[in-house]
Parts: sequence; C-alpha cells; structure tokens
Amino acid sequence: ELKLQPYSVLDLVTSARDNITIPNDIKVNVEQVDVRINCDYRKIEAVFSNILLNGIQAMENNGVINVRIMENPSDVIIAFEDSGPGIEPDVMRKIFDPLFTTKQLGTGLGLSICKNIIEQHGGSISFTNNPTVFSVVLPKK
Repeated sequence: ELKLQPYSVLDLVTSARDNITIPNDIKVNVEQVDVRINCDYRKIEAVFSNILLNGIQAMENNGVINVRIMENPSDVIIAFEDSGPGIEPDVMRKIFDPLFTTKQLGTGLGLSICKNIIEQHGGSISFTNNPTVFSVVLPKK
C-alpha cells in the first residue's frame, strides 16, 4: 500500500544519494531542477538508491553518474546516466526479470522490485545503452 504525499523530486534524489556509500572515485552529479510529485517517499527513495548503487557497481567504483530531472505537462522524468561499460546484449532482455542478477552476491530482486514500485505509482522505468541511462517516468499527479 502506497502512502502518497507531495514531495520534491530533487529531495528524493539527494536523499537517495546521501544514504548510500559512494566510493571516492565516483562522482554523482544531480541537476538542481525541482518538481513535486505525489509518491510514497520511502519507496521511491529506495528505487533511486538501487539505481545509483547499480551504476556504481557497473562502473567498478570509478566514474561519473549524472542525474537529470526533466518534466513535461503530465510527467517527471528522472534519468540516471553512468559512465560504465554498458549492459551486455544478453542481459538487456532479462534485466527487469525477478531473480535475474549479474552479481555474485545479488538476489536479482532489485530492478524487478524497482519496476513494480514505479508501476504502482502509475509510472514506468526503462533504459538505453551506450551510455547506460535508466529513466524513471512518474506522473505529476
């Protein structure tokens, strides 16, 4: 069950960044654009943290993640772009599948749960490759 209230997307992204361990050789740049959305703060913050952690792990602790916050009349788009090597073609079609992981210690629940949470909010999550960009689209209302 979602606890929906209006929140700042910038605050959500900043909180997600501040609540994870970022190695010294990783830079996370967050565009200082702000939009308010109705969401379950804890769940959306967890989604953003998961996406950031995946990017950090993909870059093997050296690189840059740029987070852009954009809007159109009905939605907010939060794009997480990392400077990692990209996603292997055989991984792309399975990336949101439950129990799929490329990590030795991963459970494979991260991105499938993220997708579920975003869809519960009436949004969507997708990615493009080279560079790797995960885009979260959430409705403003």
